Amino acid sequence: MFTVYFIKSTSRNKYYIGQTNNLKRRLIQHNSGYSIATKSGIP
Repeated sequence: MFTVYFIKSTSRNKYYIGQTNNLKRRLIQHNSGYSIATKSGIP
């Protein structure tokens, strides 16, 4: 099952929208800087 998510970068005050079939893994990727799109906005 896919999930649509909205996350907010507190360091850049910017929102990101995406979809994933593993939300826990995707949030870890975003917060660790793995994702190029959100790398500059990690907490």
